[in-house]
Amino acid sequence: MPISTQQDTVDKGPTPGPAGPRARVLAVSSGKGGVGKTNISTNLAVALAQSGKRVCVFDADTSLANVNILLGIQPRFTLEQLLNGEASLDEVLVAAPGGIHIVPASSGIAELNSLDESRQAILLDALRTLERDFDYLLIDTAAGIGRNVLLFLQATRQTLLVVTPEPTSLTDAFALAKVLKQRKSDAELHVLVNMSSGYAESIDVYKRLAGACQRYLDMRPEYFGYIPRDDYLRMAVQAQKPVLLAWPQAAVSQRFVALARSMDQLLSHHQAPGRFSRFWERLAKHNAPLTRKGKPPAAVSVARSAAPVRKYPRSLMVKIHQGMTGLIRSRQLPSESMRKMMGSLLRLMQQNYPEIDPRELLEDPTEKDREQQR
Repeated sequence: MPISTQQDTVDKGPTPGPAGPRARVLAVSSGKGGVGKTNISTNLAVALAQSGKRVCVFDADTSLANVNILLGIQPRFTLEQLLNGEASLDEVLVAAPGGIHIVPASSGIAELNSLDESRQAILLDALRTLERDFDYLLIDTAAGIGRNVLLFLQATRQTLLVVTPEPTSLTDAFALAKVLKQRKSDAELHVLVNMSSGYAESIDVYKRLAGACQRYLDMRPEYFGYIPRDDYLRMAVQAQKPVLLAWPQAAVSQRFVALARSMDQLLSHHQAPGRFSRFWERLAKHNAPLTRKGKPPAAVSVARSAAPVRKYPRSLMVKIHQGMTGLIRSRQLPSESMRKMMGSLLRLMQQNYPEIDPRELLEDPTEKDREQQR
């Protein structure tokens, strides 16, 4: 299918190949936001395109949709218009700088697992087309362990897990690995350490995460590489350009080229094309009865299996509460450390208990009871 795009002035890259699925699919994810995940997705895509590959970045972050912002693009249509039947895939695809294409996300599709039958059919047809017309499909997921994130990670065999040396990044990455383990996902995790001072620090960060995964989850993610902390990368983000295009000779740009080469070797030997769309096809079949009148099927669907597990031993919760209370009252931690820890706890609560408004926790329960009695 010849692809027409929203920006015809940009080079469209190689022409489509055979009719069968051929795209290698990689999910780029992270346990927490702010680790440079989207920046890594776009620069890896550009590096793959420069090697002659036809690459598409699928922006699966339906809450922030940062890919087009990072590339300085204002798309006319997004995934929302595609699923609503208001635009075709040809119209939604954007030809971006560096010879790559992107599928812009939208905040109007919060739950992909709850789409009705017509939208499921549109999504499936689009995914099959992307798998046929591109060599690589990079899925830039949202951060955390939300339902959409888990679905995309279950759909892809290979996941690039982006972390930084910050303790909260490692903690949240471990939480993501734990949830995938609980879902019995066969996704293979490859750790990429971003904002590292060098190879030695990246290995240390990786070993801390891999050691915890091996000890508590009986799994061990693979080391994929690192991206150094670099001023050129920061300036490229501010300029809304991939650093590979803004400063191609910079050391950080050459790191992306080397990582893209490693990725090409990894995916060419460990992934069969067509898996991504087949997962969504199975999901649509499981969910189909839920969109019609009548009772849902007795079998547990893939989407249901992605629901957060909230059962913890009462004794453990009591110990955690006592420990947190004592830590806060003792004021042993610096204010900044306490702020980061509480922020991490609040993010986990919002991901697992979205029905709870954090503001309610600040209310005086006794005062609330007195008001109800009045």
